[in-house]
Amino acid sequence: MSSQMSVAASARAEWRAIAICLFITIAAFQFGFDSSYYSGILAMEPFIKEYGHYDSASGAYVLSASMQSLTTSIINVGELVGALSSFVVDDRIGRRGGLFVSSAFVVAGVIFQVAADDLGLLIVGRLLLGYAVGLISCLVPLYVADCSPARFRGALVSIYQFDVGLGLLFGVVVDNATKNRNDSGAYRIPMGVQLIFPVILVPGLILFAPESPRWLLTKGKVEEARKSLRRLHGDRPDFIESEILYITGLIEEERRTEGSWMDLLKWNADGRKAYLGMALQAWQQASGINFITSYGIVFFTAIGITNTFLIQMGLYLVPMPAVWLNQYCVERFGRRAMLLISTSAVAVVLLIVGGAGSASDKTLALDQTIVAMVYIFMIVFNLALGPAVWVVTSEISTGPNRSKLMATSTGANWFCSWLVTFTFPYLFDADAAGLSAKVGFIYGGLMIGAATWIFFFLPETSGRTLEEIQVMFQQGIPARKFKTYQEIDMTRQLALEEKEGAHVTEVDHV
Repeated sequence: MSSQMSVAASARAEWRAIAICLFITIAAFQFGFDSSYYSGILAMEPFIKEYGHYDSASGAYVLSASMQSLTTSIINVGELVGALSSFVVDDRIGRRGGLFVSSAFVVAGVIFQVAADDLGLLIVGRLLLGYAVGLISCLVPLYVADCSPARFRGALVSIYQFDVGLGLLFGVVVDNATKNRNDSGAYRIPMGVQLIFPVILVPGLILFAPESPRWLLTKGKVEEARKSLRRLHGDRPDFIESEILYITGLIEEERRTEGSWMDLLKWNADGRKAYLGMALQAWQQASGINFITSYGIVFFTAIGITNTFLIQMGLYLVPMPAVWLNQYCVERFGRRAMLLISTSAVAVVLLIVGGAGSASDKTLALDQTIVAMVYIFMIVFNLALGPAVWVVTSEISTGPNRSKLMATSTGANWFCSWLVTFTFPYLFDADAAGLSAKVGFIYGGLMIGAATWIFFFLPETSGRTLEEIQVMFQQGIPARKFKTYQEIDMTRQLALEEKEGAHVTEVDHV
């Protein structure tokens, strides 16, 4: 009971910071919506007639595997560029400033796609939109990790994945509402709906969401950082001043060991963090999640399932409780344990999908088994592999190279996302390799590798401040000892205790 009261008291004291972080994660809707809505329009007759070709053998218009691959995966190229350039954007104009830039690119990308009357303009629009999503995928977790109270950081960063899931669901809902239209509005309306997200986000950025106080202090903007902390934590002068002194001290220490891109290429603390972040993001995409989000409706249609839009809608609705459960589990049981459970379960499910797809006699029962397994896949993926990866990569991106580390790990995510999205039609479609549901064997085998890697190499970061995580990497603590390691540098420990004491005092006065 006292623990519950403590959590409630902390939430009351930090309600402003929590609310602002929740609002910022709205940007993740953009990522989810684009992935799912485009999967839907690939199955719409007006879109197929506009961008496909007439197949005399079937007597219908079809989209070739190469056309599906190009237009679906090209957004990942933009996302990769956006992620890698996020360091420059973040360094020059900040986390909040970068979200203004991403909103501008969303608007430009939507205009190009809606106005497109040929493949070239469609590709340009998807590239611009991808650049925006690439920025969002780096800057939102960084902003939330900077501004959220340490006690709620894991849960708040996990909300990013939850909002991606809501965006996925919203995309299919809009597709389902327009799929029966016989004109170009069937696909142009879902394209245009994406303007909703910057229309909501930009006013909030202007009116109440401050820049990251950590970023402001790195630029020497102390008074602005003080205002930012006041916006996040309320008028609590003692706490704000202690926070400024604490963060400033950390920044000065980081500058004494000034970072560079070359540090990420050496096997030192930052090189290890870069490797872990990129590998973890790559393993997430190796699950094949993009073949479901980018081609789900095409996948279900190809194996003979009807009511594909409704099935896809349910596919994004069912795992929502798992995302919420993850926010409890990653704090209660740890990031590493939950990722092991999630990757192992995903491996089993995908191998069953591959087995069902290998049967010589195709039956309704087998098709239903595949659909059921895909539903279970979405549940166990969102239990940890989806949201917890973003939590861990934002937590291990510490020290003077923090933005660079986040950019490289997220860049790895988008590169592998592109790889899966680009290759899937060639693996799945009948006019290419024709594997159909047997692709489950490929992704399932990769997930066995992911579980093995996590067991041996991934450190446990739950219950640690960003500063403690930085110290453990600097001291070269093995992954298996992160959870129990106690010998934190005394100077840092005293600073941490002073900060915690100030925080507890403020909470007691609420």
